[in-house]
Amino acid sequence: MRALSMLVLFCLGVMAVLAYHAIRQELSVRDIKDRIEKATKQVRRDEDAIIQAKLKSQEINGILSSLNAKKAELTKKKQDISAAESQVLKNLEDCQFAKPVAESKMTTGYESLQNLKAQQVSDKAKAEQEVKDLKQQIVDKNKMICGFVDMTQEEGRKLCEVAEAPK
Repeated sequence: MRALSMLVLFCLGVMAVLAYHAIRQELSVRDIKDRIEKATKQVRRDEDAIIQAKLKSQEINGILSSLNAKKAELTKKKQDISAAESQVLKNLEDCQFAKPVAESKMTTGYESLQNLKAQQVSDKAKAEQEVKDLKQQIVDKNKMICGFVDMTQEEGRKLCEVAEAPK
C-alpha cells in the first residue's frame, strides 16, 4: 500500500507538473496570440501608412511633373527672351553706328538743298530780269516798227495797240 500510495502520490505530482506545464503553455500561447494580433494590427497600420505615403508620393510626382513642364517652358521662354534681347541690342548697336553716318548724310543733303534753293532763287531772279529785258526789247522794237506802220489799217493798229485810227 505504501507503494500504491507512493505511486498515486507520484502520479498526482506528475499530473500536477503536467497541469502546471499545460497551464503555463496555454498562457504562453495566449500571450503569443495577443502579441501576434497586436503585431498584425501594427503591420496593417504600417501597410496603410505605406499606401498613404505611396499615394502622397504619386500625387507629389504628378505635381512635380507639371512643375517640371512649367519650368522647361519658362526656361525656353527665358532663352527666347534672351535671344530677342541680344538681337535688340545688336540692332541698337547697328543703329547707333549708322546714326552718325545718316546724320552726316542728312546734313549734307540739307546743305545741298539749301544751296539748290539759293541757286534756284538766284536763277529765278536772273530769269525774271532776262524776261523783263526781253519784254522791254520787244516793246522797244514794237515802238520802232510802229513808227513805220500805217495806222490807218486795222492790222497796223493791232500791232501797235492803237484803238482808233488817226484822222
